[in-house]
Amino acid sequence: MRVLAVTPSYPRFQGDYHGRFIHDHCKALHESGVQVTVLAPRSRSTRPFPTPFEVNRFPSMPSKRMALLPERTMKGAPAPHLAQIPPYLASAYIHLLGEAADIIHVHWAIPLGFIAALTPRKTPLVVTCHGSDCTLAYSNPWLRTFVRKTFSRATRVVAVSDYIRRVAVILGARNVEVIYLGVDTDKFRPPADKRGLRERMGLPVDRPIVGTLGRLVRDKRIGDFIEAARLVSEETDAVFLIGGTGPEEARLKSSAKGRDEIVFLGETHDPAGFHGACDVTVLASAREGLSISLQEAMATGCVPVASDGVGCRELVKDGENGFLFQPGDVYGLARKILQALEDPSLGMRARETIREGFDVRENVSRYMRLYEGLLR
Repeated sequence: MRVLAVTPSYPRFQGDYHGRFIHDHCKALHESGVQVTVLAPRSRSTRPFPTPFEVNRFPSMPSKRMALLPERTMKGAPAPHLAQIPPYLASAYIHLLGEAADIIHVHWAIPLGFIAALTPRKTPLVVTCHGSDCTLAYSNPWLRTFVRKTFSRATRVVAVSDYIRRVAVILGARNVEVIYLGVDTDKFRPPADKRGLRERMGLPVDRPIVGTLGRLVRDKRIGDFIEAARLVSEETDAVFLIGGTGPEEARLKSSAKGRDEIVFLGETHDPAGFHGACDVTVLASAREGLSISLQEAMATGCVPVASDGVGCRELVKDGENGFLFQPGDVYGLARKILQALEDPSLGMRARETIREGFDVRENVSRYMRLYEGLLR
């Protein structure tokens, strides 16, 4: 079985966090016997790295140095990046036509799901909706037209959470099912030596650590995390780790100036190590399809504190395997962090949640059954 995985987000170099969950998904498919080929954009920071399957990078600009658009998500991208959309889409269309496959599996309904829907190919088309492709189209009538075109051509639509499934149905999707992408629970597991891990990372070994990992963009509400850290620091000597980079980095560092308990780690290429060093993980963003970073942290044994918005309820049961708070409620977030620090046993319950329902191997098996059904 030959599956062409088409994605706008894929690791650009060894250890890159950008689109890594797509790589992990394709790797699990490959290990299940699928002949996988990845079609992803080339960007200025792309550097070849070994993979057990073929990865083809389509160019969007004449020179690799000029390829700005694939360097970040299109949501909120500056005008010079967005100006590259026409050649980006044209190149994706041409290269998509040139790839042989029994199944085309596109990640995100827009932009590349729309391009796949325009091709004259009769190959079965699976479209996985990850979140923003549906939520942005729901609030933007202009984008809604493109998403509906994708859904009209798709043989099967998959959503990464039940919330995204409901939004996709409103947008006109048919034959929608929920398949969680999941995480590798062997890779993301409690560290055998947390103290040694912290020493290697230059972190305190005898203080509780609260972490948040992700792109530093406005939607992630890292500012709420920083404000909550100030409140929690009045009650405990916890350290607050912020992993990742992004356009909000300078502003966030300025707001945390003078707060020694808040540590910015910058670009993080070892998420398992990051989560393994933490006792509590925080997801403050109000709009998430189903956060992979949150799943990874839970699998590592962190107690999750997540905003009670969108897909988080499918992962976290308040007071049972973690805590939920209302998006934007900084005082509520601080209170839940303190509760999480007082009950570390919930971290093991969080891990069991991931092992039982969000393990990548089980969910790849569901994709395998989907592919086989379409070919029959």
